[in-house]
Amino acid sequence: MNISISIASGPGRRALAAVLTVAACLGLPLPSGAEVLDKPAERTPAAFKRAMTGIAVQGNTAVSVGVRGTILVSRDAGKTWKQADVPVTSDLTNVRFTGPNTAWATGHDGVVLRSSDGGQAWVRVLDGRSLLAMLDKHYRAQLAAGVPDAAAIVDEVKRAAALSATPGVLPYPFLDIRIGADGEGFVAGAFGLLLRTGDGGKTWEPWLEKAGNDRRMHLYALEQTIDGNVYLAGEQGLLRRLDRAAGRFAEVETPYTGTWFGLASNEAGLFAFGLRGNVFVSNDGAASWEPLALGTQATVVGAFACAPGELAFVTQSGQMLVHRGGKTVDARLARNGEVYGAAPAGTGQVALAGTAGARMAQVPGCGADAARMGKN
Repeated sequence: MNISISIASGPGRRALAAVLTVAACLGLPLPSGAEVLDKPAERTPAAFKRAMTGIAVQGNTAVSVGVRGTILVSRDAGKTWKQADVPVTSDLTNVRFTGPNTAWATGHDGVVLRSSDGGQAWVRVLDGRSLLAMLDKHYRAQLAAGVPDAAAIVDEVKRAAALSATPGVLPYPFLDIRIGADGEGFVAGAFGLLLRTGDGGKTWEPWLEKAGNDRRMHLYALEQTIDGNVYLAGEQGLLRRLDRAAGRFAEVETPYTGTWFGLASNEAGLFAFGLRGNVFVSNDGAASWEPLALGTQATVVGAFACAPGELAFVTQSGQMLVHRGGKTVDARLARNGEVYGAAPAGTGQVALAGTAGARMAQVPGCGADAARMGKN
């Protein structure tokens, strides 16, 4: 996965590195240009051999997203896979189920997609064109109303448009999305991109200035805990908690200054994970944090409850580390390339997305009551 800059950076090499986001750390290909928004993903046998970046499971249905707009769907717990109909060819970054048969996918070029049939057919909700127009209209209206900081953001959006290789398209990727049962949700991404919805994703409002992220650091993960708190995580130790009364995200201090790539939660608390096996846990509402010793230097790409009292962490190198009773057990997965996303898939199975595509792996001891927690 995936540096600190404003929405439109000056030095070209930094802007390029940041636009890579997921690709910057995972070695995935660059977006190929404006045509990816106008060309549906090609239906081809090659899709089943492409790198996949995220995966989500709901019952026997698994949905995995990847490069060139590829989305694969399984209705039989991973035994067989079919390619979905996707309206773009942009590289996709993440996927989540938000309700029965309702799934959302995020991607490069400002892409947000929605499926209402369990992942087989997808419609475009946002892309780099509509996103750029939305940001420009919203912050120009705020500028006219005299809202503080609006002028600076209008200027940022203008510079971003000027730097884009494709006129009228904002190429930055969205990296995570979460929509709650009450219809409130957020989609977050590179360069501090943050949008909010209050109606289940029908409409979206820019929240760039409400994230406590003036440096526009990349935002990688969203998580809603059991108590209803919404957390937002990103690079350089950025962690924020939604303050609904104030209508913005507030800073949460953590002892880690590296990049948070994911968040997870269960009854035991909130878990934040990042580079080189760094995992921290808070069991007091993010007031204090303790490191969790996993015994690995590999980057954690996913986390979920494996069984009561157990947490499973999956690394990019293909390790699955189960933390139970204060100890960590290495339940090794069958090695088959790098892993970019993971989700529990029922008794003794975990769904994986990576360089080997989408697949299921056997994991002894991973219970049938596994509950999805973290990224992908």
